[in-house]
Amino acid sequence: MVSHAPEIPSTPDYDVVILGGAFSGSSLALLLKRAKPETRILIIEKSEVFDRKVGESTSEVAGCFLTRVLGFANHLACNHFQKHGLRMWFNDPGKTNDCPSTCSEIGPYSQARMATFQLDRSKLDQHMLEQAVTEGCHLVRPASVKSFELHGVNRNTVTFKVGDETRTLTAGWVADCSGKASLLARKLGTWRNLPEHPVHSMWVRFTNVRCLDSHESRTLAPGLKNGTFVARASATNHLMGRGWWSWIIPLSNGDFSAGVTWDERLFTPPSEGSIGQRLKEHLTAHPIGKLMFENAEPVENDARAYKNLPYYSEKAAGDGWILAGDAAGFMDPLYSQGLDYCAHSVYAAHKILVKSLGGESVEMDVTRHNKEFSESYHRWFNGIYRNKYQYLGDADLMNAAFLLDIAAYFVGPVRLVYLFTDVEFSKMPYNGPIGAFFGKFMALYNRRLEVLARKRLANGTYGKNNLGQRYFVRIPFEASPKAFGHLFRGVRAWLKLELGLMFTKPIPAMETPTTVNMAKQVQAEPMSSAA
Repeated sequence: MVSHAPEIPSTPDYDVVILGGAFSGSSLALLLKRAKPETRILIIEKSEVFDRKVGESTSEVAGCFLTRVLGFANHLACNHFQKHGLRMWFNDPGKTNDCPSTCSEIGPYSQARMATFQLDRSKLDQHMLEQAVTEGCHLVRPASVKSFELHGVNRNTVTFKVGDETRTLTAGWVADCSGKASLLARKLGTWRNLPEHPVHSMWVRFTNVRCLDSHESRTLAPGLKNGTFVARASATNHLMGRGWWSWIIPLSNGDFSAGVTWDERLFTPPSEGSIGQRLKEHLTAHPIGKLMFENAEPVENDARAYKNLPYYSEKAAGDGWILAGDAAGFMDPLYSQGLDYCAHSVYAAHKILVKSLGGESVEMDVTRHNKEFSESYHRWFNGIYRNKYQYLGDADLMNAAFLLDIAAYFVGPVRLVYLFTDVEFSKMPYNGPIGAFFGKFMALYNRRLEVLARKRLANGTYGKNNLGQRYFVRIPFEASPKAFGHLFRGVRAWLKLELGLMFTKPIPAMETPTTVNMAKQVQAEPMSSAA
């Protein structure tokens, strides 16, 4: 940025220029057009064709946003899987068990009651972008942003290249929806990594995956014939271990998305071969993974690896600019809540922009949004993810965490967005005094479960119930006071573990990597690289 703005016409070429046309960019464009049809919107999208991103699985807040807010229920029903919850599979820590029927299991007993989906993001993003164009937004694609100057409302410039032509336009507002590229935050110097959470991820699409609900799977693993009223394969299935977890997500074309996310302090995945080979080796080391992936083949050129997943911007908005979606920050994909944050940040951004486009001052709104975004991000991290990978591989500890985490989510964010859709999506989750209270409560039990994991490691009982247990949630989670019942059951499971380990001394806590080391890693390795 420069300190003095050049002479720019008082009426810009576009009221809003959106950098990025995938989920966040298209949804922001749609919300703006529907609120103020006269708004002149330009979407600059770098890709010629969308790829199938990480983030195929939605949770309930994003489901509400896609169906109730954006009105895409029919598209989702016709083109994507209906998701039936989250299911976790455990094996003994020594990996002596090779029978999938004996792996302990956490998950729903019956059908999910709220709208959630297994998404093919390439289909969804394309549909949303086409809808934005249909409703009057302008699109340039493929186009690369070369530079931008942020001088305040109605005084911004954006320079981009389409083919051999370079163009410079003026913009009332610049909205960064560029995803992990985080174009504005990086230029403004507000982009930060999160050294307290040193996790990385790699994923691949596979063909020829054996479905958990197939006759063949149930013949090979008879224990899968019963136990639940709901099909297991339509859930997001997670394989769990100390320091890592792997997701298995079915897609509407028959492929499966599979990946591993790990904390570098506790786990190192296979390192030899292509990403597909490394991931298959890792998956088939788990009995459930072997059952599903022993004959699977990775889809050519459809693999990704990400270093240092979590990051955030210290500011989410300013004079004439705003960040939305992953451009503002990302934390961890364990509970599939990335699109929740996109939904909240997009909706909050559109409310600010609509007010500004109506001629009102939004200085206080921007200040409040920056405060809420920062508070929400760190409350959610401390409440759910700080050092969580220490206890991911213990079924007892994760049963308590599963009940507590999901119940807190339904009592708070899910219930609120369904009851007060416009008001609650305009804010970031866990805002205000009540949000702060729940954030502290979540941080407390997360911290204690991590200590209990270190106690179990000290006395040799970590993962002692990882075989032969079925921790089924028999009453489905829903956005009502009934979720408090799950919360109480989670507290009871947690306190039972505390009592049993009261006199055990834990092993030492994990060290936190320094910001300097994390910064060096980011420079040494690109955030995303194709296989």
